[in-house]
Amino acid sequence: MASTGGETVYLTLRGRILSGELGANAMLREQALAEELGVSRTPIREALRRLDEAGLVTFIPNRGATVVAWTREQVLETYFVRAGLEGRAAGLAASRITPEEIDLLTVLIEAMEPVLTADDDAGLAELGRLNAEFHRIVVSASRSPQLMTLTSSATRVPLMASTFRRNGAQYRARSNHQHRDILTALQSGDTIWAEVAMRSHILAARNAVAAD
Repeated sequence: MASTGGETVYLTLRGRILSGELGANAMLREQALAEELGVSRTPIREALRRLDEAGLVTFIPNRGATVVAWTREQVLETYFVRAGLEGRAAGLAASRITPEEIDLLTVLIEAMEPVLTADDDAGLAELGRLNAEFHRIVVSASRSPQLMTLTSSATRVPLMASTFRRNGAQYRARSNHQHRDILTALQSGDTIWAEVAMRSHILAARNAVAAD
């Protein structure tokens, strides 16, 4: 089991990779990270091992860990996988989601509104974090451990922040409007509508990346 310190370091580094703050091929050196995060090298080593297992970094002998670089084809294919998995999760969630989870999704959608026009790294990173949490809650509401595990693996591609940055405020506003459609479908309990809304949302993001 991961230590509390190791878990915090892992989540911090994972968030930086998925947001794009730590880009492809970035070197992750134990000593430098330990000094930056104010911890010993042990939790850093533990976090890097878990990131390696998650497919986010790879180890280079005598050099340390480096962030994995994904090809364009791999990235685009991942969106198809996500559309299938998260679409199914949303369909199941429509009949299983709790009022508390509906409230959380509503709060997240509203929290995204002020940062839709952000053009700074901090704002875009926050938008990426809120977006990821929205999707995590929907998948969790499916009550399917298998879907949660598979989706966690499929969403490891560090893309969303860069997608938000490249495509601008209009794309972000459209994306959040789609979040509202997904929420309405979940509130209605319509399993087919929820599944289609989520699939369409993710495939729209894929099309934005493909057109770049």
